[in-house]
Amino acid sequence: MKIQENIGLISWSLFDKFIFIFYGFVSIIQFNFADPKDMGLFTILINFHTWIFIIADSLLLHNLIQFGAKTEDRPKLNLLVLFYYSLSAVGISFVLFGFRHVIAGFFNMPGFIEIADILPILCILTIPKTFSTKLIYRDSRMKNLFFVNLTFFGSLSAITFCLIFIQNNITFRDLCLMYVAGTTVCSLIAVIITRKQLEFGFKGDISSKQLFRFGLPMMLHNGLHYIPKQADVLVAQYFYGSAVVGIYSSARTLFRVFEEAVNAAHGLVYPAAVRLFAKNDKKSLNDLMTKSLSLLLITFLMAVLFIEAGFGRLFITMFLPAKYHLAVNLFNVLALAAIGLPFFTLTSIINASGKPNTVLKYVFVSVIIALIAFYLSGKSGNPDLIPVGAIVYSFILGILCFIHVNRKFDFKVSQLFRFVSDAHRFLKGRLNRG
Repeated sequence: MKIQENIGLISWSLFDKFIFIFYGFVSIIQFNFADPKDMGLFTILINFHTWIFIIADSLLLHNLIQFGAKTEDRPKLNLLVLFYYSLSAVGISFVLFGFRHVIAGFFNMPGFIEIADILPILCILTIPKTFSTKLIYRDSRMKNLFFVNLTFFGSLSAITFCLIFIQNNITFRDLCLMYVAGTTVCSLIAVIITRKQLEFGFKGDISSKQLFRFGLPMMLHNGLHYIPKQADVLVAQYFYGSAVVGIYSSARTLFRVFEEAVNAAHGLVYPAAVRLFAKNDKKSLNDLMTKSLSLLLITFLMAVLFIEAGFGRLFITMFLPAKYHLAVNLFNVLALAAIGLPFFTLTSIINASGKPNTVLKYVFVSVIIALIAFYLSGKSGNPDLIPVGAIVYSFILGILCFIHVNRKFDFKVSQLFRFVSDAHRFLKGRLNRG
């Protein structure tokens, strides 16, 4: 993958991630005007909502990319995927609604009753947004993705500032209504932007069996993959309560910069890898995975060094109120997990090669080890150790994926740092021409 040939895609993808960074600052403002307990409950709502759509997305929406290359199959593909996708997402939300009292009692979280009441409505409103977004990813229209996300986070930001101006505080209910409103507006805009791609019909050779044969391993993989992202919050809730969840969520908000960078890489790497495997272009495939991973790895290593040197503490104490300053140690520990995140992009390569079961196996092993680490961190009685499971998961999965691509796709250890040599070569060429 030559950067200069894909500068448009990369630029719009970067612009898109700047929206997430901007909203990260808006979230910091929200923390300043919300009680930690309210932020903790809202974090749990978003975690369950995200988990539902990760399950439904990986089971069905990935099929839009995997089987969407044949334009003649798209009407039937779109119809089948939308039907099963809606059924699964809304169905899971109603299951959680049915067990809301059991879950609330187990985690000593009465607020989950209200969370479960909102989830079905929020899921129904989210479906047009996520379905349309996947069509955008399929055709690599990152400019459209930028405007969809701008609408969503722009709405959330505008409502946040209005609430602060009107009542000078933000409650859990305010946060929920804000998210529902932002999702509604974004879904409407996403449908308008992708209206020409929303072809539905019975024309095409794709079958339900094909969708589930590919999607089931992906669903198990992604569902398991998200457990460590949710387990830390649930461990915090179970052992320490909603207030600690709220404090921890401020650390996770800052950490999201790393996660969104990896998500951006996935959005670019996976569709490109599918096309390269179809062409059997091994050279370009090697360039794609080594350049993308190396860029992220070098960037993340430098960022983690800055955080551990004291910039994380400086940022939190400067921009968050005193009631959230306990997040400093949590963030410093959690930041170590970022070192393993770039290797997650390799799951896109392995999935694109038609080996989702391999990724599932690696994820399963990593999750089991991570859950043990999470449990031990909770039993320790030290809330600063809550992120340990996330660190363990990040490193175990990263190592397993790298061993696989090293053996199957000739990804050499020395190529982990190829960004340094590529950047040096680029700068040297520029200087020589100057």
